[in-house]
Amino acid sequence: MASDREELLEQLTEFVQERLLADPGSTEIKPDTPLLEWGILTSINTAQLLTHIRDELGINVPPTELTGTNFQNLNAITDLLLSLR
Repeated sequence: MASDREELLEQLTEFVQERLLADPGSTEIKPDTPLLEWGILTSINTAQLLTHIRDELGINVPPTELTGTNFQNLNAITDLLLSLR
């Protein structure tokens, strides 16, 4: 299961790094980077992330799970997705 988690975390990190950062080379996203506090997860970026999760990972995130706690960092998002799988 650890490899599942690591693989999922890697996929999410890559997506956020390449698609959601204004300047992908300037900031390195870590599993505990505060995505909401740093303004990385705006409403538009969150919608893009949810589309990626649905289309690429095959996981639907119900609206009830769209909380600051679940999306505070990549570790939290990874845990959420593993619980929804």
